[in-house]
Amino acid sequence: MKHKTTGAVIAGGASRRFGSPKAFAKKDGKPFYQISVDVLRPFVKKVCMVTSPELASFFQHDDIGLQVIEDVARYQGHGPLAGIYTAMEACNTEWLITLPVDVPFMKPKILEILLHHASSNVEAVIPIVAGKMQPLVALFDCSVKERIKNQLDQGERRMDQLLEKINTHYVELDDVEAFLNINRQIEYKKYVGETENT
Repeated sequence: MKHKTTGAVIAGGASRRFGSPKAFAKKDGKPFYQISVDVLRPFVKKVCMVTSPELASFFQHDDIGLQVIEDVARYQGHGPLAGIYTAMEACNTEWLITLPVDVPFMKPKILEILLHHASSNVEAVIPIVAGKMQPLVALFDCSVKERIKNQLDQGERRMDQLLEKINTHYVELDDVEAFLNINRQIEYKKYVGETENT
């Protein structure tokens, strides 16, 4: 499965509520984006970082195994669905597994579960945690790329609009901590336990 799968970290958001780019906030001295990359890496052929032109240069470093790509120009600023489309454009694998940049407690076990549910009649595997859908911690069949493009072209940017149109398999999980996403400084201080984000 590993050779059939690309990993993508979706990191194009403006982080307005956080006050600075969340990708570079740190947990135990490691930037959030690197945590997502490290969780993905054992399961995928390659990892790409999908981000905005404003942030792309900040990810350029000596990690030769990490491909940094900017959102497709036509869809820049169109949200996470545009980031997923961009990743599918850049990858040549059958599957794409995605993580957002702001889940510093994510665990490899979660990705193992998603990959376990991959099959020929499934186009997306999406976790449900505490009754809430988590569409950015997900596994997608890259064959849905054109349907994503068509949706974006129609101005439909919401993930649930896509998931309603494709063969989506939902998996109920009970690990709430793994899916904690950090949107505000107050959450950063509460859950990460640090007072600075750099």
